Amino acid sequence: MNTTTASTRTEAIVTAPVASTILRLTAPMIGGIIALMLLGIADAYFIGQLGLNQLAALGFVLPVTYGVNSIGIGIGMALSVLVSRYFGEQKIALAARLITDSRLLIIVLGITLQVALYFVMASLFRLMGAEGDVHTHTMEFAVLWLPVVPIMLLTLTGNTTLRAIGSPAKSGAILTLLAVSNGLLDPLFIFGYGPLPGLGMGGAALATGVAWLITFAASDYVLGVQEKLILRGKFRRDILMSNWQQLLTIGIPAIFANLMTPLAAAILTAMVARYGAEAVAGFTVAARIEALCLLVVFALSSTLPTFIGQNIGAGRADRAHYALFGALRFSIIFQVVVWILMLFSATAIGSAFSNSQQVVDIISTYLWVVPFSYGAQAVAILVMVALNVLKRPKTALLITVCRLLLINLPLAYLGGQIGALSGLFYGFAAGNIISGIIAWKIMNTVWQVEANKQFSW
Repeated sequence: MNTTTASTRTEAIVTAPVASTILRLTAPMIGGIIALMLLGIADAYFIGQLGLNQLAALGFVLPVTYGVNSIGIGIGMALSVLVSRYFGEQKIALAARLITDSRLLIIVLGITLQVALYFVMASLFRLMGAEGDVHTHTMEFAVLWLPVVPIMLLTLTGNTTLRAIGSPAKSGAILTLLAVSNGLLDPLFIFGYGPLPGLGMGGAALATGVAWLITFAASDYVLGVQEKLILRGKFRRDILMSNWQQLLTIGIPAIFANLMTPLAAAILTAMVARYGAEAVAGFTVAARIEALCLLVVFALSSTLPTFIGQNIGAGRADRAHYALFGALRFSIIFQVVVWILMLFSATAIGSAFSNSQQVVDIISTYLWVVPFSYGAQAVAILVMVALNVLKRPKTALLITVCRLLLINLPLAYLGGQIGALSGLFYGFAAGNIISGIIAWKIMNTVWQVEANKQFSW
C-alpha cells in the first residue's frame, strides 16, 4: 500500500485551511461531473434525432438506470464513510481490506439485481406508462444495457473510494473518461458508420455498456496498481463478514435513501405521462438540464463526506462543522444565481433540443419554475450525505422519504390537479423548499447531539 502518499493527502485534509481544501477537493469533481452531465445531454440530443417516441422512451429508461446507480452510490457512501474514517485515523491497511472485501459484495449485489430486472423490466415500464412504440424503444435500450450492471456498480463504488482517500482528481478523470467514451460511441452506434449499421436506441445502450467497461478497467488499475488498495490472496471469512456487516449497516439505508430519487422520478414521469408523449419528452430534456444546474452541489456532495470523515477521524470536528454549514450557505446563494440564468435562457435551451413548440414550452416552463427551489434541494442533498458520514443513515433515509414521497410528490400531484402540467411543476418546487427548511433544522439538531457525545463513533 502507498502509505506515504495516503498519509500526506490526509495531513493536508485535516490541517490546511478549510475553504481552500474544500475547493481543492471539489474542483476536479466539477470537471468530471460536467463531463458526465454533458454526456446525459448528448444522449438526449442524439436520441432526440431519432424521433419523439425514442426521446420519450429515454424518459422511461432514466429512472431505472438511476435506480441501479443509486445502489452503487449507497454502497459507495458506506465505503466513503468507513474508508475516510480509517484514513483520518491513519489505518490504511484496514481500509485496503475493507475495499477489497467490498468488491465481492458488490458483485453479488450486481448479479442479483441483473437477474431481478431481467424478469420485471417489461412490466415495470408499462406500469410507468410506456405504451406501444415507446415501450418497444424502451426495451431496445434496456436489454442491451442490462448485462453491464455489475460493472457499473464496481466502477461507481471504486470511484467513490478514490474520493474517500482524498484523490478527487483521479475520480474526476475517470468520470471524464466515461463521458468522453460514451459521447464518442453514441453517434457511431446509434446512427452507424460505414459497414457498421445504426442500432437506434439499442446503439445508445451499447455505447453506454462499452463506455462502462473501458472506465472500469481504468478504475481498477488506479485502485489496484497505483494506490495498491486492492489486496490479492485469500479472503478471511470472519473479517469478510465483519466488513460486509459494517458496509450494509450504513449501505442499506443509504441505498434506500438514494433509491427514493429514481422512484420519485418514475412516479413523477408517470404523472407527466398523463399529458402525452410531448410532455414526457420535454420533461426528459428538462431533467437533464436540471442535473447540469446542480453540478456544483453534486460535486460538493461527493467530496464533503471525505472532508468531514477524515477530520472527525482525526479529532477535528470543528473543521467539519465549518465546512458543512459553509457549504450549505454557499449552495443556496449559488443556486439563486443559476435560477436567474435559467430565466433568460430556458426558451433557447428548449429550442436546441426539439422542433416541437409544445415540447419547447414544457422545457421552458420547467426551467422557469423548478430551479427557484434548487437552493433548498441542495440543502437536502448535502444534509443527507453529512448524516451518513455521522453514521445516521436512518435519519438520512427518513428525510429523503419525507422529502420525496410525503412532501414533493403529493404537492406535485395537487399542483397538477389545480394547474395541469405547469401546476405540477410549481407543486414540486414548493416541496423542495419545504424539505430544505426541514433538513437544515434536523442537521442542526443532530450536530449538537453528536458534538455532545464528542463524535464517539
